[in-house]
Amino acid sequence: MSRYLWAGFVALLLLIVALGVYTTREPTRLDEAQAALRVASVGSAAAIYVENCAVCHGANGEGIGTLPPLDSEALRAADYDDLFKVIARGRYGTAMTGWHQDEGGMLTTYQVDQLVALIRYAAWGEVRELAAQHGMLPAVLAVPEVSNEQMAQVAELGPEGQLWAEGFQLYATRCTACHGANGEGSSLGVALNTPEVRAQDAETLQRTITMGVAGTLMSPWEQVLEQEEIAALVAFLQHWDALAAEGVELTMPTPVPLDLSDPQAILALGEQLFVTTCTSCHGIDGTGGIGPAINSQQFLSRKDDAALTEAITMGGHRPNSVMPAFGERFTSVEIGAIVDYIRSLEATAPSIADPRGTQQGGGGPPWLRATPDADNPISPGGGQGWGRGQGQGQGQGQGNQQTPSTPAAETLSYRGTVISVNSNALTFRDSATGASVEAMLGPPWWWGDGQILLRPGDSIALEGFIGEGHMELNWIENVTTGERIDLRRADGTPVWQQ
Repeated sequence: MSRYLWAGFVALLLLIVALGVYTTREPTRLDEAQAALRVASVGSAAAIYVENCAVCHGANGEGIGTLPPLDSEALRAADYDDLFKVIARGRYGTAMTGWHQDEGGMLTTYQVDQLVALIRYAAWGEVRELAAQHGMLPAVLAVPEVSNEQMAQVAELGPEGQLWAEGFQLYATRCTACHGANGEGSSLGVALNTPEVRAQDAETLQRTITMGVAGTLMSPWEQVLEQEEIAALVAFLQHWDALAAEGVELTMPTPVPLDLSDPQAILALGEQLFVTTCTSCHGIDGTGGIGPAINSQQFLSRKDDAALTEAITMGGHRPNSVMPAFGERFTSVEIGAIVDYIRSLEATAPSIADPRGTQQGGGGPPWLRATPDADNPISPGGGQGWGRGQGQGQGQGQGNQQTPSTPAAETLSYRGTVISVNSNALTFRDSATGASVEAMLGPPWWWGDGQILLRPGDSIALEGFIGEGHMELNWIENVTTGERIDLRRADGTPVWQQ
């Protein structure tokens, strides 16, 4: 009999342990199940949103015109019942109609629940990608139009009204895609219609627009806009409140869906995206600037579509590249459209001797082309200083060395700030003059193999000379990090040559 009692006792003990484990695990299991339901709901709701809601609220919930954005922290934190009622019943006095079947709409309670989940939990970039695959991207970028009446109204606001009007027009055509129709900002750019921006002095704002902001999508505009245009844009930004007080505002037009079966529509979209996004670095028509000349036979003949797609998508995530990554900003459809536009340039692209501004080869500088005289080797030890030109040096140079009577190339020394490094092409801003200067860091295969790292914004010092249309370096120091590298030996030969 005792045997049965022991068996019952063991079974009861196991049951108690099992219940304890189940009780401990249950909250986690419920959380996992609810998370799975949210994922499923958002996935189903994305298709409903693209088919019914994107035309008014935008492909990625950014809002169109006066219609509100859905990708907002306020809505993500809103009460469930409030969101359900707005979707189901609509909002009186607005364009938002009731979508529930009981209100004359076409959605069930379950589908409205899914849309609530979308608003509260969705990764909107993925929604935009789905919208792109369904042709819901606009065939024409939504750029607001400035009417003649608005221009005249702004021009009459004060002595500088005409300048404000010119800046107003520039903002509408160049800046709204990232900073919003009325400066409210977006996921791509900060708000500009704010007291904080208006409080900044004109020099600071002009420098930001001219030079861009390192580490962001705000690229330098000095290659696209004239200084007079940038000055007009700054004047407008500083007096935006005066325009708003008179009721002057921009209205985003309703976008027309993109026809994915029309190659010309895809090409037109790619051209618009390139003009609004890429010209600030790659120049108008891709002729080159801070970034390489894309509209060249040298570039297009060695870059296939896969390489172009990777460059746009990955950007600065690739080695030795400071180009922004656009994979999270653009959909695959938009990136494909940009690639199609760039490829369309190949038929008429010119042959550019120096597509990067840092021509390689060519036999080296003139002073290195002379035949070496074995009977008269050059004695090492002659250095150069911080100052421009040859002669007695200071700091890094040896100083008090006899200057050759007929130098073949003038030695130049700089201090400055890194703007960009594309492969082996360095662009920096000279501290003395504020000018943008380009220099060659050495062959790409050599510089990219563990040489010192140069980032935008780093302070640098360097010495070099002008070769054939470009600067070649003797040495460079990253003052910010303390790293230094000599690119030439004492006899002037490059360190990468055996």
